[in-house]
Amino acid sequence: MTKVELVYWKDKIGGEIERLETEAFSYGFTIGNHGEWEMLIAKEEKEVKKNEATNIKIEKVEIPPKSIAVPCPIMRHALGIVSSLTSTGKPKGVEERRLLDEVIFHPLFDGNINRGDLLCVVNVFHAALEQRLARGAAEKWLHERYRY
Repeated sequence: MTKVELVYWKDKIGGEIERLETEAFSYGFTIGNHGEWEMLIAKEEKEVKKNEATNIKIEKVEIPPKSIAVPCPIMRHALGIVSSLTSTGKPKGVEERRLLDEVIFHPLFDGNINRGDLLCVVNVFHAALEQRLARGAAEKWLHERYRY
């Protein structure tokens, strides 16, 4: 396990920052052959300027427990791309239900985002979590398995 510090916005992006020290470890996952597409739709009007990342509120999207969300890399809005999916408050683990309510939008051109604009499509994959073997145990197993 590794000690890490989670740094997050307490109540709004650009607001008060909170820090939480915790222990974390790497682990693997297996993605099933079933997934869902979720649309991220602007909930507000916003003027955007080329190369000035901005947060945009979106209609709420629920990410079910034991699921991972990955923005589809195909550009869906003429003015730019969604570079990050966000929510505020204490970060939740993948085992918990999460709610997306805001995105970080990277504009490639100046213009206006309108309420109801499709900003991005998100791939939501259901995943089975796997605990990772300790590095030493995994190396020993591989060495024994493939010994000649």
